[in-house]
Amino acid sequence: MDNNTSEKNEEKKDSVLKILAITGFIGIIIFIAWASIQLVSVVPSAFSSLASLAESVNSSGSASEEEREVDTLVVTSDTLLANAGEPVTINWNSAQANGSYVFSYDCADGVAIDLINDNGFQNIQCGSNYNIGDVDSTTLTIDSEKNRYTDITYSVSFLGTRDTSPRAMGSASLTVINSDISSEVAVSDDTQGTETGTDSDVITPELEATTTPSTPSQPATDPTPPVTPTTPEYTQEYVYEIPTSNPNGNADLGARYLFIGEIENNQFVPGAIAENAAGAVQFEVKNFGTKTSRNWSFTVSLPGGGTYESSSQSPLKPNERAVLTVGFSGADVRSHTFQVEVDLASDSNQGNNDFAQRVTFVD
Repeated sequence: MDNNTSEKNEEKKDSVLKILAITGFIGIIIFIAWASIQLVSVVPSAFSSLASLAESVNSSGSASEEEREVDTLVVTSDTLLANAGEPVTINWNSAQANGSYVFSYDCADGVAIDLINDNGFQNIQCGSNYNIGDVDSTTLTIDSEKNRYTDITYSVSFLGTRDTSPRAMGSASLTVINSDISSEVAVSDDTQGTETGTDSDVITPELEATTTPSTPSQPATDPTPPVTPTTPEYTQEYVYEIPTSNPNGNADLGARYLFIGEIENNQFVPGAIAENAAGAVQFEVKNFGTKTSRNWSFTVSLPGGGTYESSSQSPLKPNERAVLTVGFSGADVRSHTFQVEVDLASDSNQGNNDFAQRVTFVD
């Protein structure tokens, strides 16, 4: 009997201890919950600040970029009245951030623009954005084939390293003059569309004859100027397109003078030429038509007398061009008029096949 009584007493003690332990655990949980509520009620602003910080970190990206205010770039040029084909320098104030600048210009009838960089000329398409690097100026040439006076509007925008929309941008305008076009007579030219370039250097037998194609360039104007989108897309890659030929169209080759200079290490360097010094003349032949041309040739009058006659040149696609450099030996003359003529069978417009450019040599 005594053993049974003792066992019952031990079981009662165990039950009481278990009840006390459970009750204590529940009490601790209730106290922690109460303390948390009191802490939040005392410092609600601290929890609100932490929540806001987490939200801003999670949402930093495209949303903040879209809502970012675009700053203004002050864009200017070294002249407001430029002759067609002459270099024009564009300047702007620098943004104090890592990134690069893009250049674009509005489409205008008969206008094409070339950017000039360390690699030479780059034809660019109107209404598109072109990455010109982390610089505060760029040099370009404007070719206008339709009107004597044409207003050109251009823009420069700044994008950060990973941006897809500009942080700052600015626009300006200038007027380009084509003195070869009369202000009273309209010049008929049905050519519009893209422009890509195929540059080649041709040296006379007096120095060395070479023909080196360059990188294809950007398209120029479009038959119908595109409508500027509300939110333009910016890209930091160059996109090249090959022009297509209309089998029912016509080829129209035109020639224009570019520069006088000299050849150093097989590279053309623009600049003045001294009397009796060897030099070179650079000019452009472009297909303003809508159909790929046949083979063509050209002739150049040389300062020392005589004429250089080229070999047969490869066909040019619509709005494709070739930049040609013809070297010459020194001649005892104070000045010379370079006469260049392009010969193409079935050319639809013979009026732009030649030009005459007078050049004065320095002492």
